[in-house]
Amino acid sequence: MVPIKRFMPYSFKNRLTILLIVAIMVPLGLIGAVSYASIYSVLENKAERGVRSNLHQVMLSLESTLDQLNHASQQLALDGRIGKNLDRYLEADVYEKKQLHDEIKNELSLVTFTNPSMGLAFYYFADSGQVMFENYSIKKNADILKLPVLSKFGSISYNGPHLSLNPWDGHQVFSIVRTIDLSNDDSVYVYIETSFKLAESLMNMEQSAADTAHLIVDAEGRILFSEDEASFPSGSLYASGDGDRDRYAGHYFFEETNDKQSWKLVAAIPKASYDSELRSWLLQFVVLTILSLAAGCLVAWILWRSVYEPLKKLSQDMRLVPYAKPESGGQAASIMEFDRIHNSFESMRLRIEELLQEAEQREQRKARLEVEKLLHQINPHFLYNALDTVRWLARMRGQKEIDKLVSTLNKILHYNLNKGETAKIRDELEALQNYMAVQAVRFHFQYEIDIEAEERMLDWVIPRFILQPLVENAILHGLKEDGRIGIRITEEGSDALIEVRDDGIGMTEEQLRKLRDTDSEQTSSAGFGIGLNYVRKVVGLRFGENAKLTIESMPDTGTVITLRLPILQEVDGGA
Repeated sequence: MVPIKRFMPYSFKNRLTILLIVAIMVPLGLIGAVSYASIYSVLENKAERGVRSNLHQVMLSLESTLDQLNHASQQLALDGRIGKNLDRYLEADVYEKKQLHDEIKNELSLVTFTNPSMGLAFYYFADSGQVMFENYSIKKNADILKLPVLSKFGSISYNGPHLSLNPWDGHQVFSIVRTIDLSNDDSVYVYIETSFKLAESLMNMEQSAADTAHLIVDAEGRILFSEDEASFPSGSLYASGDGDRDRYAGHYFFEETNDKQSWKLVAAIPKASYDSELRSWLLQFVVLTILSLAAGCLVAWILWRSVYEPLKKLSQDMRLVPYAKPESGGQAASIMEFDRIHNSFESMRLRIEELLQEAEQREQRKARLEVEKLLHQINPHFLYNALDTVRWLARMRGQKEIDKLVSTLNKILHYNLNKGETAKIRDELEALQNYMAVQAVRFHFQYEIDIEAEERMLDWVIPRFILQPLVENAILHGLKEDGRIGIRITEEGSDALIEVRDDGIGMTEEQLRKLRDTDSEQTSSAGFGIGLNYVRKVVGLRFGENAKLTIESMPDTGTVITLRLPILQEVDGGA
């Protein structure tokens, strides 16, 4: 047998400890969870509002700067006056070029003066690499088409952050590159960069955490600028791939997205710094939890000591039950509940003593019944032997009828006194034939018995000695001289239907009522229907509601008794 898995410790001490710890920890855990959620929400909102406010201010500043660059680039492109003068300048003669050159320089200086966020600006010819009308110095071999692109709209490209192309300026800047559609050249661009000192501005923002790192991510998710190159190197993808997840696992991220250009500004704050106040609260709560656990264990130990001694006494009393005398009492405890258990146990112990005495008396009665049973077994053997002696004596003297009668009677007795409770229908019919032979001699007339059954039905198993009482009822209650008795056996599902029909004088309704009334004292005392009552009790005890006995009769017509009962599988053993 597979043992049932225990979900609780077997020891009462351990169970008590666990239950007390659970009783302490559940309320404490609920309070802690609610407190943690509240404190976490307050601290998170406080930090998040500060970071998002700073990000929003920077985003507004950057958007304003890029809008100013876009406006300035329009003035330098063909849709502005300076751009148109550039187209005329490229096609003019030497004299006109001198005049247009001075005019473009003056207007460029005016645009630079009126846009304080505007820094280096120039025209760039991609085919030749030539730079014209620059307002500041330019690095050698500068290629504006290879700058990191922040976003791109048609012929306009927003770049940055990147180092200024001015060799004397080492700050991070944003820039804009705009295509100019000249009549003779399609590879001309206007370049304008901002003097906005992005890195310094971000570092000087009021932050919620001192070690916050700011990132600028383009529309494709690539990091263009990072204040923490070790954790978030420029050029890497932002939050993509398993490696990035591992790298970003120790940070919280707050984002501000540019709605027009789809790039975003990100603040990355280490979790350790962000959750510093929350960790302090958690440390205090852990200390309180440890103290509560210690108190729970102490209470469990005190309770255990309070119940250990009574349990020990009760256990000793139980172990002494097989050896204690009926009048010996157990040890009382000092706790009311245990005293009640002790009193109940004493009552149970006394009851056990009484049951043992009753069992001993039943064994003695059983032994006496065994002796009586042996005597009852000896008596039939004596009767068999006596009948055999009469039969041989009749045969020796030539009394064939007496010989046949005694032999038949011997078979009937042997069959009826058999120990087996079941028999085949074939054996029942054979015993019935023997019984009818004795009855014919007894009443000095013949009865005809018609048996209607298939050969296979004769091997069905039914309770022993139930056909003879049915036929006997027909003989004793109305069968005329030289009458006929019909026995028909049929099958209905898994049940056998046994019908016993006679052509006697039948019975009145009053007789039928008495015969059907199994509790009638008049019926029992008169011997009326004793055999039918026997059949009812046998099949009722064996099959319950699955068996049914019905009687139908009319005066001058005859009687039909039908017995329906389940077919048994095998015959019980008998002597």
